[in-house]
This record gives sequence, structure tokens and C-alpha cells, in this order.
Amino acid sequence: MHNHGLPLKTEKIKKKIVLVGNPNVGKSVIFNHLTGKYVTVSNYPGTTVEIYRGFLKGSGENVLVIDSPGVQSLLARTEDEKVTVSILLEEDPDVVVLIADAKNLKRAFLLLFELKLFNFPTVLVLNMWDEAKMRGIEIDEKKLSSLLGIPVIKTVAIHGRGIRELFMSVEKASVPEIDFSFDKKIEKVIKDIKKIIKEPIERERGILHLFLSGEKISEERLKNKLKEKDFKRILKIREDLEKILPEPIEFVLISDINKNVQKILDGVIVKREKIYKNKITEFLDKFMIHPFWGYIFLGFVLFLLYEFVGVLGAGVFVDFLENKVFGKFINPFIIKIFNLLPLPSVIKEFFVGEFGVFTMALTYGLAIIFPVIITFFIAFGILEDSGYFPRLATLLNNFFKKIGLSGRAVLPMLLGLGCDTMATVTTRTLETKKEKIIVTFLLALGIPCSAQMGVIMALMSGVSFSAFLIWAFAISFNILLVGFLASKIIKGKESFFLMEIPPLRVPSFQNILFKTMARLEWYLKEVIPIFILGTAILFIMDKTHILARLEDLFKPVVKNILGLPKEAAIGFIMGFLRRDYGAAGFYRLKEMGLLNVSQLIVSMVTITLFIPCIANFLIIIKERGLKTAVYISLFIIPYAVFIGFIIRIILEKWPV
Repeated sequence: MHNHGLPLKTEKIKKKIVLVGNPNVGKSVIFNHLTGKYVTVSNYPGTTVEIYRGFLKGSGENVLVIDSPGVQSLLARTEDEKVTVSILLEEDPDVVVLIADAKNLKRAFLLLFELKLFNFPTVLVLNMWDEAKMRGIEIDEKKLSSLLGIPVIKTVAIHGRGIRELFMSVEKASVPEIDFSFDKKIEKVIKDIKKIIKEPIERERGILHLFLSGEKISEERLKNKLKEKDFKRILKIREDLEKILPEPIEFVLISDINKNVQKILDGVIVKREKIYKNKITEFLDKFMIHPFWGYIFLGFVLFLLYEFVGVLGAGVFVDFLENKVFGKFINPFIIKIFNLLPLPSVIKEFFVGEFGVFTMALTYGLAIIFPVIITFFIAFGILEDSGYFPRLATLLNNFFKKIGLSGRAVLPMLLGLGCDTMATVTTRTLETKKEKIIVTFLLALGIPCSAQMGVIMALMSGVSFSAFLIWAFAISFNILLVGFLASKIIKGKESFFLMEIPPLRVPSFQNILFKTMARLEWYLKEVIPIFILGTAILFIMDKTHILARLEDLFKPVVKNILGLPKEAAIGFIMGFLRRDYGAAGFYRLKEMGLLNVSQLIVSMVTITLFIPCIANFLIIIKERGLKTAVYISLFIIPYAVFIGFIIRIILEKWPV
């Protein structure tokens, strides 16, 4: 993934605002309202978690706004929660804007109480209050503001309501006035630890809260602050506390907070009968998760995805850019310029030859894949914003149980359609080791990333929808088959599936545009350079005759087993660099008229199931270990060739 940041002039920044909230509460929409278009996205150091940064509108780059990942608690267990805690401790914000789903305040109040422990000045935003009202939930925000001693703002972010009030409230942020204490045994331990620490540390109460729960970031902070013998003493105090409590410390901490939360909420929330029922959304809600009609709807979604991404993006847009823009204007012009320059022929070939930076890398990256990526990210954003993904996870839960997974595994696999490397890291959110290994395996085996999907869509759109269906069925069948076998071979317990389903919403055009632009920025800055690097490697391999030797090595497999022309060997060699780059090699062969429809299907199935790209392979080593990464790769390569051979036999008997 990407790791670029907003060019911040730190001496100009006078205030920092961090947005915090549970997942799916509209943080990104509010962030977009607060910052406008001057935004950047980057990976948090050492992770693949995306962080959005921007300047508050009208602040003249004096006020920095940071959108942290959605979290359930600051007792960091998942990668997202660890990043959010790191942001709060390292950025030390002047204001924390806590964004809550007005329909489910209890979830957000756990975070509010934790922020109080850190003494962060806070503004509470009750977002989606219109949906709460539809459900008969009324909140007395003035009374709530008085009880908490902080600004409380009602918003409907997707329609821009309440945003002006939010802007004005930032200056009035204050530390929540909440008086509460934990279990007596816990409070005694906190006092004992404070005596050992002696000199107070910044955000002490909050850090001790995290430390008692076993959170690693707070442990590191205390370890660096204390002498080794004192740190061992507080570890021993925590161990002794664990022995005398009836439940795990984390559970007791959350339970104590929730008791206090309920007391506040009981005084400010009134529940009435539903005032308004949207019959269309209620019908769609049931339809999408129905054990039969839900799959019909999924099929309809996939068809629309093919039409929008495959036909419009990979067909119309690619044809225009590749044949008209690049084919008739850009490439001929650049070739003409280089031919006029007094440069050695090898330099000219590097830029405009068969494996040229302009004629191959940029043509692939900008003319063939970029338009498909745009339409894919727009479609993905619509499905994401509408609330369909949690419903898909619910629909597929029973189905996924057959391969040892829960419906929660749908989300990393959907993210794999964006980037398998990023998706592999998100397997940390899965509950069991067995699930993590199986999903990592399936991501490496057969989930095509957005760039590879782009090439496949471009190829298939020029053939037929039936060819695309054969490819999709072959990949889906093999994912399920291998997943089923893996669930029987890999030992371990299965997880419990529980997922909150947000209400269906009409996607926000502004939010989808914002997310799409951020993802396209990643593509241009991260993927295009890899295409250029890959082309350079191929150019060097071609000039040193290594490419010819590797082609000779692969030709027997490609020609005799897969039934493809010998030139197809280069596609698989390129696939070692990136699977999407390998698929792009087959696009070139199709353009040259070297692949018929059956051969195209065989090549696309094989390259999709082929070895994971280098970046994904390295992440598998990091997440699951070298041994697992090697075993996965050793299985995938021959398996992909074997399945390609089976598809070839079937299509020879029943041609498309």
C-alpha cells in the first residue's frame, strides 16, 4: 500500500483535532465536511491501516484534522484500535471529536468514558439522528451536554445538517465532567502503581487503564519510563489482580464503565414507537439477507458490477484511452520525439520499445487498468456506503461455515478485491488462528486485486459475458473447494459470528467521490511505479537473454499442459512480479491475436490462481510466518497449473 503524507508545515499548525468513533458512524463524511478537498491518505507507520489527514476549512493550514480508524474501544486488540491509540498518544490532540451513531449511544459512550480517563477536550457528535428519530429514539442533547459538560451536536452528516454547529463547537471543547470509579480492587491497584511511578506521567490515568487491560502500547510507554525493577513490580501487581478478580481485568473495566454509561443514558434517551417506516428499505433489508432471494440479489449486484466495470470501464473507456488517446496521439508523438533525439538505440528502446516505459508500462497502467480501477472504486464505494457489505456477510455466514469461516471473513475477502496485501493484514480482526490462516490462503490463491480484476474485465469484455461467467465460476468453485479441504486439514476452533447491521442508506455522492479520489491517488503513486519497475526488469531480462531462457523453461508447461502459445510463458513470468502485471501480459497477447476465447479463459483462470505477488508474499511471511508462506506458494503454483489443465480439457470438449 501507500505511505505518502500531506506536506505539513508543522510550525504553522496551532491545533490538532482527531476524529474518533465506532465503525460505520459516518466519520469519513464528517471529516470530508471539515476538511474539504485538501486531503491526503497515508499508511500509519509500520501498518497498512489508512489514515486521512487534512486542514480544517478556513484555518489557513493552522488546524490539522486527523481521521482515526473506527474502533470499539481503546483497549487495543485489533490493528485499527492500536493505530487509534497511537494517534491519540503521539499526536496529543487539542480536541477529540467523538462521532456517535445516535441510534446506539451506548457503544460510543464506552469510548467517551475512556477519553475522559485521558483528559482529552471532547465534542460529542450525535450523527444520523434522523434515523434515530425514525426508530422512535429521542435524545435530549441539551440535558446530555449539561450532564457531560461538553458540547453535544446533532448531525445528519450525509446531508450536511449540523456541520455548521460542529465547526462552532470545536472552540468550546472541554474535558467530560464524568465522576466514576472502578471496582475497589482495581482502584487500590491503580494507587499502588502510581506510588511506584512516583513522578506523574502525561495522560496517566488513561495509560494505566490500558495497561491493566494488557494493552501493549501503554506497556511500552511505562517500560520506557520506569526502571526495569519497577516495571517488573507493576507487572507483578497486574498479575496478582488477575488472580483475585472473578473475570478478566478487561471485562471488569468495561463492565464498570457500562454501569455508569447506562445511568446517564437513562436520563436523556426517550424511546417511543417508530414514527416512520420506510417500506422500501425494510423490504430490501429482508430481501438482501433472505436465504434464497439474497443470492438472487447478489447475482443481480454482480451483473451490474460487470456491466459498469466490465462493459463501461473495461470496454468503452479502455477502448477510447488505449486506441484513440494513447494509440493515435500520445504514443506516436512520444516515439517520434525519441526518434529525433540523438540517443543510443538501447535508451530509446527502454522508453519506447517492446518493453518500454511509455509504450508498455504507462500504456498498461493508464490506458488499460486506470479506467477500470476508477469504475471499480466507484462501485465499491456505492456498495460500501449503502450498508450492503454487512448484509452480505450475514447472508454468507452459513455458507462460509462449510469452509471453517464465519460471515466476518467476507469483509477481508472483499477488501482483497482492492488489494490482497492490505486484506491479508486485516485478517488480524478475525477471531481464531484457523480463520486467519484459511482466509490468508484463499486471498493468496484466488481473490483478484483491483488492478488484476481491471485487466480481466478488459479482456473478458471484449469476448463475452459467458466467458466471464466461466472464469468467475472456476475461481469461486476452487476457492470453496480449497477452503473446504483446508477447514478439514487445519486444526483449530471456529469463531462465533456477531455483526451489527447498519441501516440501508442512499450513498453520499460527495463521500464516494472523496474515497474514490483517495484510492486513485494511492493507485497512481504506488501501482504505476511498480509497473514501471516491472517493465524495467523485463527490459533488462530481455537484453541479457534471461527472459528467453525463462520462457524456454516455462514453454513446455504453457504449451503442453495449458495448451497456450509459447509466448504466453512471459505472462506467468511477469506474474511473479505482480499478478495484475502478468494478466496485462495476456492482454498484449490477445491484442496480437495469439489467444482464442478458450485459451483466454484458461490463461485468466491460471493467472488468477497463480502465486501471490511479491508484496503479498512478504506480508504473509510477516503475518503467518515464513513456513506458512512457503507452504502456501508451493501448493498454489502446481494447483493453478492443474486447474488450468482441467479447464483446457473441458473447453476442448465443449468450446465456448
